[in-house]
Amino acid sequence: MTTTQLAPVLSRKRLDNTYRYAGGTVSILIAREDNGGQFGMWEAVQKPGNEPPLHVHHTTGETFHILADKMRSLVGDQIHDAGPGDVVFAPRGIPHTFRIKSAVARVVTLCTPSGFEEWFRQLREPARSFDLPEDVLPLAESDFPKMLALGNKLGTEIIPQEVEF
Repeated sequence: MTTTQLAPVLSRKRLDNTYRYAGGTVSILIAREDNGGQFGMWEAVQKPGNEPPLHVHHTTGETFHILADKMRSLVGDQIHDAGPGDVVFAPRGIPHTFRIKSAVARVVTLCTPSGFEEWFRQLREPARSFDLPEDVLPLAESDFPKMLALGNKLGTEIIPQEVEF
């Protein structure tokens, strides 16, 4: 078996890797093409009001490192209130979601292996600045078929169930 030697990567948040998504911005810092698919990493700066529905990644685990402000996550049947410096791990195969519990939250997510960063590339619009939008708009009904199809491709299942936590 032959392995390919990977090259070191230096990355940072830039407008050309930042997208508007769900009431905030997502900057893809490291992607599949940067490291042979080992992991994806992005920074999200997000306001409350358009967090993800309950979902499960069948092929990837997600680790959330909260850099600023507060987030409440539901992973399986466990609720975690997290703040700056805290890390929450959502293993593959376990339903999870989160809610922003402050005016804004800044979180770096590590996805292992890579691939889910494609979600933001496909369901986004390019950011013209790092400023957050004034209003957080709900996803349009017309977005759901594309989300479901992309979820199937990425091994992610959206669970149509309202959760209060």
